[in-house]
Amino acid sequence: MTTSIPLSVLAWEGPQARAYLVALRRAQLVPAKIVLLVRDPRPEPIPHLPIIGSKRFGARAQYKSHNHHPIAIRRDNPGLIDAIEVGLSTHVQDPGNLIQEMYDGFDFQDFGCEVELARVSSYRDPRFLAVIDSLDAGWALFTGGGILPSASFGRSDLRLLHIHTGFLPHIRGADVLLWSLLVSGRPGVSAFEMTPNLDDGDVLAAEELAPLEIPVKGTLRPDDETLYRSLFSFVDPLIRAEFLTETLKNLPGGLGAAKTLPQDLSIGTTFHFMDPAIRRAALARLFPVDRAASLSSTAVTPGGPGDARRYSKAYEKPSMLAPLKFAIDASRAGGGLRSIGLRNRQADYGDISSNKTLLALHSRLNSHLEAQASEWPTYDYGEGYFYQSSKAINVTGLRDTSARVEAMGLIERLKDRRVLEIGCNTGFLTAEIAASASEVHAFELNPHLVAIANLSAQYRNIANISFSVNSFEEFAEEGAFDDVLSFANHHTYDGNTSQALDDYFARCHRLTRPGGRLLFESHPPELEGRDFPETVAIIRRYFEIETHEVPDYGTFLDRGRHFIIGYRL
Repeated sequence: MTTSIPLSVLAWEGPQARAYLVALRRAQLVPAKIVLLVRDPRPEPIPHLPIIGSKRFGARAQYKSHNHHPIAIRRDNPGLIDAIEVGLSTHVQDPGNLIQEMYDGFDFQDFGCEVELARVSSYRDPRFLAVIDSLDAGWALFTGGGILPSASFGRSDLRLLHIHTGFLPHIRGADVLLWSLLVSGRPGVSAFEMTPNLDDGDVLAAEELAPLEIPVKGTLRPDDETLYRSLFSFVDPLIRAEFLTETLKNLPGGLGAAKTLPQDLSIGTTFHFMDPAIRRAALARLFPVDRAASLSSTAVTPGGPGDARRYSKAYEKPSMLAPLKFAIDASRAGGGLRSIGLRNRQADYGDISSNKTLLALHSRLNSHLEAQASEWPTYDYGEGYFYQSSKAINVTGLRDTSARVEAMGLIERLKDRRVLEIGCNTGFLTAEIAASASEVHAFELNPHLVAIANLSAQYRNIANISFSVNSFEEFAEEGAFDDVLSFANHHTYDGNTSQALDDYFARCHRLTRPGGRLLFESHPPELEGRDFPETVAIIRRYFEIETHEVPDYGTFLDRGRHFIIGYRL
């Protein structure tokens, strides 16, 4: 039995409008009207074209342009679509069939209500404002993006509804589903009444959802751009649509009697579109590699997380070819960590061009980075280069190890101590602290990084380090260490650590001997977000905090991180 609701739908052609409409139909909710907005930059129709015909032509053109990416992804990446259907099933009812309904035989005329086509050039177009004025009293669902002009809000009997994949009032702005995963560890979603400002209207309903992961088999995992487009073609639209229908079905007295609550605008963060490096980290969390499926078959092919071969033997050649190759590849990288890594590597080689022993070491180290690019199925923190620096072997790195060790006072603090380092990456920091520690045990899940760590330690003749390929969950030597180092490992970009924070720090407590210490470093502030005080509160359950500071040192990747020392309770 269908139910009519006092809700008009302002539909910009595309995945979001389609997801809302198929979800409403599945819930047997019939909107008052659908207004299909057709973008047309012309202020008036061409005189010799019938207006209806021109609208329909525009609608067909808009269909092709606005649905190009979801159609291409369904055609070219069926494995990704399968993974999305499985991963979303914990948050959305029957996502596979909803996706089919969105794109197979979809027709705006099939939703039991009047459909009007309206040509508009922008939100400020008088024709758009005329559409607003023509709507029935009640609510109108806005399916597009951006901010509407003040003139859109001139009717006291019409309220504009928007669904936002951030938990209001805490997360506003752009890329909010990805920001939610990084700062909260889970998506959120809110229904709110729009205003002329950004995401500050009164809230109809808001909820933090369960953590969301969509594991993708490594051999089927496409590039980040495709993953990002699939987020807005399928994942984000279906989460919003599910929340819309569940909200409408559960409102006491129905939508006509719905009450909203004002936001507390003194709290929360407004986020901007993500930098590509941060976006890559967020996508790695949302679309982690299905490790069991990946490692049971074949290695990741170029275009997956390895994102093509990141290293070239041409870099090592003592001729004009090397700087030319560096310059070309850095230009193609287009900025970001990949470009920085290339320029740093060029500096590395320039400084050791006459040292055959170091050149041979760099060649061996880089061969492991090359293997990692094609074989390791999750996020590469160094973007094809070394994440940590090492002055001893002339690696500039992306993070400044020497400055990090000095700012944290690690040489003095770890003197004659038995130390465990969680997630040691290339082990360059491990090698520095080994100079004063009695012994250091360090583990890392990525075998390519462990191979690099061992080569570096052997070159430097460091004997009091043991490196192992291990996960935090499986490391077994409990209650044995004077100090446990957790440096930006309490949650990870790559999805390889998935336990709750309480479980993580409880395990750190068990690994530390009575009277021992936890030395903790946070992620950068934009990744920790508003929940970092909760992280500190969890640490206090297991350790008495003696030191809590934010050292100022190093590269942009080092700055703004919290450093905490706590004694085992």
